[in-house]
Amino acid sequence: MHKSMQTLLRILFLVFFSFTATACIWDAQSLWREKLRNHDLAQTILHNEAIPENTNDLRATIKSLEADRHENDSMWWNNLAGAYIRLGQSGTAVKLLEPVAGKFRDDYGIHANLGTAYHLLGRYQDAEREIARDLEINPNAHFGLEKYHLALLQYLVRDTKYRARHVYVDECTAGFLADSSGPILFSQAEELDQVLAVEYTNDVAAAEAEHRLGIVAAIDTPPVYRAKWNLLTDKNFEAGVIYMAQMNPEEPACWTMLGLAAWNKHNYHLAATAFEKAIDLKSPQSDLLQKRVDGLHEYINKSHLTDPTIILIIFCLAPVVILYYIYSKIRDRYKLKMRRLA
Repeated sequence: MHKSMQTLLRILFLVFFSFTATACIWDAQSLWREKLRNHDLAQTILHNEAIPENTNDLRATIKSLEADRHENDSMWWNNLAGAYIRLGQSGTAVKLLEPVAGKFRDDYGIHANLGTAYHLLGRYQDAEREIARDLEINPNAHFGLEKYHLALLQYLVRDTKYRARHVYVDECTAGFLADSSGPILFSQAEELDQVLAVEYTNDVAAAEAEHRLGIVAAIDTPPVYRAKWNLLTDKNFEAGVIYMAQMNPEEPACWTMLGLAAWNKHNYHLAATAFEKAIDLKSPQSDLLQKRVDGLHEYINKSHLTDPTIILIIFCLAPVVILYYIYSKIRDRYKLKMRRLA
């Protein structure tokens, strides 16, 4: 075979072999494949925009309900309060439902709507009480997703330092911090403050800070919901995380959990995008999230699977090599024939 032909084939072989070998090692997926594999998760992370309500229809509904009152029917109250919540008038919904919450103590919808209205007003403790009550009435509320609402509220009622070292599905906290192992050394609040006062001056200091953060997180009082559920092993985990993010698109904690759900499925582009959104929303974990984002981008950049250019080169070179091989064979035969004739 012609020497140039042999050289070209060697190059093609090396390129192809390096690609396939790398593919056995790295598992970062390109964004388009992540979308194909996880449509709902991708849609929520990439296109999580609130659907605008038809205000005219909502006002017509309120007018109709007010004209035909059924004050002994809990559904009438739920429909009326729900319309006001969708209009963005959660305060009005609270004024409607607070006086009748005792009257309809065992009605799931009353407590769910009142809890939602409190949540939207930033009254997290009141919201937690009502959502906890609606889950007592119906543990499988919202197709098993309401417990994620309770988990989020039990996270939001905690102080900023707690929220900086936990995620709202608390079972994921240890994994997020990467290392929560080690002896329990700290118990007093002032000692905890000293533990957390570690500057991110370099990688070693940052790693030490995360290790200490994990120790502190491990001895924090766990959220109450954990006595009943393990959300990490729940079959509705991803759906619950998506549901809460769709309901609370401006809550950074929801974007952090979306990122962890994506990361758990090796969807690293989606994870980085979700973490970046949490940072944009001023998450108390912004420094830690930025480290995760930087690490994800570095991992993705090392992976040849994220570079479709290699595949394109292979498919472009293959026909060129074949044609050149055919051409060289014909040329060699022609030269041989001419030498025999001479």
